[in-house]
Amino acid sequence: MKTSYIWNLSQGRPFPVELWKHSKIKIQVNQIGLHDLDQITITPNDIHILFIQVTLKEWKEIKTKIVTSFETSPFVSLILISSEDGADQIQEMVQSQPKYLVLENPLHVRELRMILDRTIQSESYKAAALDIGNSCLENVGFFEGVFSLAHQEYEESKKENEALRSILQYEELVKRSQAGINSALEKVNDMKNQELLELHERVRAIQQLDELREKELKQALELQKATEQVLNYSRIEEMNLDKILRAQDRLFEYTEQEIKELVEENKALKKKLGLL
Repeated sequence: MKTSYIWNLSQGRPFPVELWKHSKIKIQVNQIGLHDLDQITITPNDIHILFIQVTLKEWKEIKTKIVTSFETSPFVSLILISSEDGADQIQEMVQSQPKYLVLENPLHVRELRMILDRTIQSESYKAAALDIGNSCLENVGFFEGVFSLAHQEYEESKKENEALRSILQYEELVKRSQAGINSALEKVNDMKNQELLELHERVRAIQQLDELREKELKQALELQKATEQVLNYSRIEEMNLDKILRAQDRLFEYTEQEIKELVEENKALKKKLGLL
């Protein structure tokens, strides 16, 4: 029975997928530190998949070793990379090499399980085709038919991997769109809050203006009342002054002789009354 080795390369990060049983292939996960890459043994009769969990800084440190030791190896089927902080940058670095697949962050365990399962199945078909071909060299037609079937399965597996990649990209676009919607909603709420504050300020200004107008009206009424009082007082003074002037006019109308007669008459009246 062939063995499918999944090499979990990381600094203490566990393999995120629970192991499953395969009818024809034994699946084994090996934990390897990023500084212990030399401990990886690539055997030609087995299936090898590298699952690398790294930061962007860690990837830059081990990239050269991965390229020289595993990228060109015909016995390494797939190199999966998961990075929390550098998925986009790593994708740009390896996109020209079909053996790499950079996973979306955060990691989707279900999709990772499907990718691993499809890769193992595809490699098992290839291995089976090669075994049958080696034992059936005399029957070229049979060999070509089986190999064609294996190749077709492999191509379908590649298409499924591309479909999975499209699904992951679509989910990322949905997340980005949702983030954009949330940002727009926050801006709308901020604008509404700002408009509400401005409305409150306008209401306060109107209230203050009304209070000022009421105060000015009250002061105007008080000024009008005081003015009326002054005018009334002025009219009374004018009337008293008119009386004084008329009395003076009457006094001046008397002649000197009439005044003397009035004085004498006044004295005589006082004698009669016994006042003198």
